[in-house]
Amino acid sequence: MANDDPQVQSAPFAIIGFLLMFASVFAALHAFYFMAVPDHVLRNYIHYHAIVRPAAAVIHRVAPEEHVVPLKGSLRSDTAKLEIVRGCDGSGMAFLLTAAIVSFPVPWKRRATGLVMGLGLIYLLNQTRIIAMYFVAAHRPDWFVLLHSYFVPGLLIVLSSVFFLWWASDSERVAVAIEAVTPTEPGLR
Repeated sequence: MANDDPQVQSAPFAIIGFLLMFASVFAALHAFYFMAVPDHVLRNYIHYHAIVRPAAAVIHRVAPEEHVVPLKGSLRSDTAKLEIVRGCDGSGMAFLLTAAIVSFPVPWKRRATGLVMGLGLIYLLNQTRIIAMYFVAAHRPDWFVLLHSYFVPGLLIVLSSVFFLWWASDSERVAVAIEAVTPTEPGLR
């Protein structure tokens, strides 16, 4: 028995549209990041002011005995040197989340709210990651590769995915609520 519901019939096309838009937005952000942002601008300005200096300030606050110094794109002390390089700045997670939110079929105001909340979360998670990786590099360097390459990236993907699912499910509830109070007679829409 065939289903004549147009929403059910268009669901595969909506999924394909989401995936195509997601891939396009992600590719465009990635291309811009790697082709249009020079390394010296990233290291000396963006990484230094947005990541390294704030991380050093937190480290100074919680562990002043570390004597960490922010220098261009790195955190340095007598016990560790942590370089923040392209890709260690949370950009990949930010691009994935941005592509998912921009591609999700909700009103643009809802997308903007999701972007502000999601990118704020990515920034805080990445700053926490940078600070934690500094302490690992300084005090447990034998754990650094395992945590940096495998565990922490996986954790960030899971946390970002949970945020997106929460945001998207909340978007669905909002859409259902709006639909429930919207008149259905053709002349009233």
